[in-house]
Amino acid sequence: MLTLTVPTLLFFVALFATISAMHRGVSRKADAKLRAEFEAEGPGSEVSRQLMRHSGYGV
Repeated sequence: MLTLTVPTLLFFVALFATISAMHRGVSRKADAKLRAEFEAEGPGSEVSRQLMRHSGYGV
């Protein structure tokens, strides 16, 4: 049977928290970049439509 000690459990909690924070930071940067590209090209441009298609939307 697997027995987790307190330090081991704390390590896994800290590892999960670190990975979650890093993933959130990467997602925010990607969202900001995509938003900036949309604003730079305007809502009706072909670049905006291509970005939406790559994101999975049928435009």
